[in-house]
Amino acid sequence: MILPLRLIPVIALSACLWLAENAETAAQTNAAQKTQTLPPAEERQPEEQKSLPVFPSPIDIAPPLPVSVEGEGRDFAYGAFQRGWYLTAFSLATPLAEAGNAQSQTLIGVLYEAGYGISQDKEKAASWYELATNAGDRRAAVRLALLYLAGDGVPQDKEKAAELFEIGAQANVPEAIYNLAVLYQSGEGRPFDPVRALELLKQAAELGDTDAQYSLALVLLEGTEEERDERLGAFWMGRAARRGYVAAQVYYGILRFQGRGVDPNESEAADWFERAARAGNPVAMNRLARIYFAGRGREVDLVEGAKWHLLARSAGVSDLQLDGQISSLSVDEREKAREKALAFGQVIPAAPVDPAAESP
Repeated sequence: MILPLRLIPVIALSACLWLAENAETAAQTNAAQKTQTLPPAEERQPEEQKSLPVFPSPIDIAPPLPVSVEGEGRDFAYGAFQRGWYLTAFSLATPLAEAGNAQSQTLIGVLYEAGYGISQDKEKAASWYELATNAGDRRAAVRLALLYLAGDGVPQDKEKAAELFEIGAQANVPEAIYNLAVLYQSGEGRPFDPVRALELLKQAAELGDTDAQYSLALVLLEGTEEERDERLGAFWMGRAARRGYVAAQVYYGILRFQGRGVDPNESEAADWFERAARAGNPVAMNRLARIYFAGRGREVDLVEGAKWHLLARSAGVSDLQLDGQISSLSVDEREKAREKALAFGQVIPAAPVDPAAESP
């Protein structure tokens, strides 16, 4: 038997009543203290020590809500969610959701989908998203579409997912537009239409969706002859790279190194490979190792190059040429490279990237 959702608000109400009762007791005690001055603690008798009021532990008290301002609407449930007070958010959102508030219904769906503060239940998440969608919340439609797309908590239905993504796309939700483009590109849930898919990819990319930016760049760089545009492809690859998309950082590093669609710049290419390598990408580690051995974009550093090769090899990227170069190093150099590889991740921070910077 599934307990009714009213249970949590009742518990919260009981807690409020308990706090009110304790507050009344505390107020009476404070009033008595105003008329009776207690001696310093070190001068009190044991009987006086025992008579002091006992206040409830602050650990047992729920986090306070912001003070209401007349004429100002506040979403206390969402505020609690942002602070990580998931049970409080659930408690506050439930009565609003049951009353038909679409945003609260979506919030409960998120809590159930992720298992924040409550047991994860994708089926319940889907039901709350559906209520919110019917009530007009288009972002709930996108969350529900993703569940239908994966068959997670609901039977897989890509046509239903596409219909819901259309709702989100009407509100310019980048994630909805990108996923709709993927469906048109694959011909699943929507008729196969690469032209429409490309239009949607451009729209989502312009709205800042990094998946769309990377995918659009791939189409422009590796698509059909009619689709290819290396300069525009390099531009979008650079945009995705600057927003922290690791695969794009590797690809953009290659473009910079080879001068495809952008002016060649081996030093900047090495920077992009190093960013991606420090993020754990083994292909970038291999590229960076070759750069250090060849001295192109970086000063020659055989130990540093060997370190990155060892890391790439441990992640599954083999390179027989670099294996041969490492074998020619001295025992001391190989040991230093091994020690630096072992220290990786503990002493090497991720390189900062400015997402606001313009792509060349």
